[in-house]
Amino acid sequence: MPKISNYTYNEITIGQTATYSKLIEERDVQLFAAVSGDVNPVHLDAAFAATTQFKLSLIHI
Repeated sequence: MPKISNYTYNEITIGQTATYSKLIEERDVQLFAAVSGDVNPVHLDAAFAATTQFKLSLIHI
């Protein structure tokens, strides 16, 4: 589990930085499609996407 550090507004200083990273998995894409309502098969179906002008724009997970 990554370490999470919290700072109050008054504790934040100029020059301070933060990073966050997350590995996007197929389930994340499916959940985003469901919550956003964007269930276009170009985003969700590699075989279908390959038949369109976008071909390789699908993220392969």
